[in-house]
Amino acid sequence: MSRRRTMVAVAALVGSLGLALGACGSSDDEGSGSTTTTGAKGSSTTSSPPISGVAAPIVLTPSQTTATVPAGATVVFDMGDPKDGSFLAESDDPAVFVVEGEGKVEGTMTTNAGGKALKAGTAHVAVSFHGSTNGVGTPTEFTITVS
Repeated sequence: MSRRRTMVAVAALVGSLGLALGACGSSDDEGSGSTTTTGAKGSSTTSSPPISGVAAPIVLTPSQTTATVPAGATVVFDMGDPKDGSFLAESDDPAVFVVEGEGKVEGTMTTNAGGKALKAGTAHVAVSFHGSTNGVGTPTEFTITVS
């Protein structure tokens, strides 16, 4: 290949790479998610900006047991390391909040129990530890209000 053809090929490659990376950026008109959580030490409101149009999950802990979330939000229950057991969640109203996963360790990856807010209403979610030599632990009760 001649030197000129090589230069043109490199320029075309750099130009197309720039267009592809530019398409990955976000625009200023995208909304942001907002969450209000209430725990033992009061309530707080946090915002999580969308990443390329996808909002970050809302993370609740045993000290934050009440949250108001928008419909469509993903909620994760960070209960700590389940070691050899797992954290299982149960929703009393799957039409409002549906559980989609359990907290467990798979190889080197640890996941949290969580689910999705579907429609306006209130759901109570019980997250409990299962496994190990202790059997089933006392559930932590969460109240999720979907707006």
